[in-house]
Amino acid sequence: MIKPLKIILPKNSSIKNKLKKKISEYEKRVSKLKRKLNLHNPNFSYNSIPGYKALIARRLYLTGEIETKELAKELHEEYGRVDPEDFNTAAGVINDYCQTGGKKVKKGTGF
Repeated sequence: MIKPLKIILPKNSSIKNKLKKKISEYEKRVSKLKRKLNLHNPNFSYNSIPGYKALIARRLYLTGEIETKELAKELHEEYGRVDPEDFNTAAGVINDYCQTGGKKVKKGTGF
């Protein structure tokens, strides 16, 4: 089950710039995953935590806010499935970056 969460991009330009860098980092991870998995449909690589992070962060950067349930529904329509646990994890990380600068994120490359 997708946790309902409204993620809002702060007006702080430093956070916006950091998020833009994270989008690039996540896209690189997705590209690596595509090559590693050698899938017939490369869009399947977006059904992963790095893929969800890339999609959530990009949409947030472009629109300024997202509703996780709505975005998950769109992704399900586009990609055919959404893993709720992975999606919720990815959304939680992006939300924490926006709210605390990543203070609650335990693993990863940081914000």
